[in-house]
Amino acid sequence: MELALTLLSFLFPSRCILCGQTVSAHADKKNIELCGDCYGALPFNMNYCLRCALPLVDGVSKNTLCGRCVRRLPDHDYAYSLFRYEGDIIRLIHQLKFSEKIICARSIGELLLSVLMEDGALSTERPDCLLPVPLHPSRLRQRGFNQSIEIARVISKKLSIPIEYDAVIRCRRTTAQTGLNASRRQKNIKDAFSVTSELSHRHILIIDDVVTTGSTVNELARVLKNKKVERVGILSIARAPVKG
Repeated sequence: MELALTLLSFLFPSRCILCGQTVSAHADKKNIELCGDCYGALPFNMNYCLRCALPLVDGVSKNTLCGRCVRRLPDHDYAYSLFRYEGDIIRLIHQLKFSEKIICARSIGELLLSVLMEDGALSTERPDCLLPVPLHPSRLRQRGFNQSIEIARVISKKLSIPIEYDAVIRCRRTTAQTGLNASRRQKNIKDAFSVTSELSHRHILIIDDVVTTGSTVNELARVLKNKKVERVGILSIARAPVKG
């Protein structure tokens, strides 16, 4: 089997999902289809708020709360976000969401796994399930897939953590959050989610692609906490700085 995989890799080498260059055999074994140059240039979120993963200025400890969380803690208990939402990460996420390049989900899932494993996120506790942020049925029909589900599949398979597909729905179609400021995003997403069946999970990890102001994931966390979920975490590809 190993010989066959090696032969296939030689005959059909993986291509970097950003620049199209051949990915080395070493990188390919990690299932991350990024060349070394593109990987090294990615805007990793190294300094971030302990509670919401908001990027902080260089030199600030990641064990620090941002100003927004000091004023009012979000409903979720912790957050991990691998990248700052800038540069090639914007392009990568747009390829996944709008260019139907679902193949990007595997590499993104593997990158998110690196956060969970290397940052010690699972060293003391594991979530009972993964909850991809639900799309409204009309948006799902339009796009054809839920990008958060595709990413969650990779994590679920590697860590043997089940995915919750049906218990939480997006019951109200909302205006696209893009272009809205923080207060308008919060109003837009209010009461957009509903729990339709009993949740037995005590610790849920929400999977999202981009967290901008945090309004969407915080509203989802609020709904879960109202249903007696004890602990809610957020795992996202990228976190944007708050504007407005």
